Amino acid sequence: MEVESQDFYLTAFLCQQGLPLKDIRAFGDRSLFVFEDSDEFQELKRKYYWNEALVDPLVFKQEIRTLKGLTMNR
Repeated sequence: MEVESQDFYLTAFLCQQGLPLKDIRAFGDRSLFVFEDSDEFQELKRKYYWNEALVDPLVFKQEIRTLKGLTMNR
């Protein structure tokens, strides 16, 4: 089962944590980021929204740049 998110920074966090991004879909002038639903996905999403997530700031910054590049080229 797939899950979609419009949350750019959640997506950067999930990618930084090693979850593979399956697809990026157009949604008007926005993007939908598609992941495979899993227990790991749900746990990382919970940590992100409950402010329990820790990130390496430089790796997170690089993930943001990578995602921006992917969304600009769709």
